[in-house]
Amino acid sequence: MFAGTQPALWHPEEAPAVLILDTAPFDGAGLALPDLERRPHILVDRLLENGRHMVLAGSNGLHRLWLRPGPVDRLFAYMVIRDDALLLRQAMVRRFERHMTDGRAGRSPPGLCPTPFQRQRLSMLLDIVDAAGLYDEARLTTHEIARRHVYARMEVGQGSEWKSSSQRRRTQRLIDEARALMEGGYRRLLRP
Repeated sequence: MFAGTQPALWHPEEAPAVLILDTAPFDGAGLALPDLERRPHILVDRLLENGRHMVLAGSNGLHRLWLRPGPVDRLFAYMVIRDDALLLRQAMVRRFERHMTDGRAGRSPPGLCPTPFQRQRLSMLLDIVDAAGLYDEARLTTHEIARRHVYARMEVGQGSEWKSSSQRRRTQRLIDEARALMEGGYRRLLRP
């Protein structure tokens, strides 16, 4: 969907809501995940050189997992990085544990999911990416983008009236923001 894909789906510093699981450091201790393969709600499952990346659908949101490389029959331990997102990482571990034990994970921690306003704005920015031809060759003018995606009832005409309008400046800022998201800024969405 976006240009500039990375070799890893997520990095710990960019995505604190991703649960990192690695081989348990002690024999006989750790978390077995034998039923992970049989989960009906696996939305993404990618095997990359740095491990397996998965997104599971839960009753109240998504669970993003990064299973680090290791033996297939191993026991797992959570890696909780101590940084400014420590409390969020701990909440995500507790939420995933509830999901694995009784299937009722509870809601995602506050600040992790976009608000309805943020979802609407992100949808508009994706529409602008398509309309502005930022991803492919099809391209609309700034005026057309404003009329179709930003100002449904815009009455500003073209020419000098449009060039000096606040609607044109705002539309151009939105196009720039859409471009920045497309060129890697979307990774910020993984942070709360």
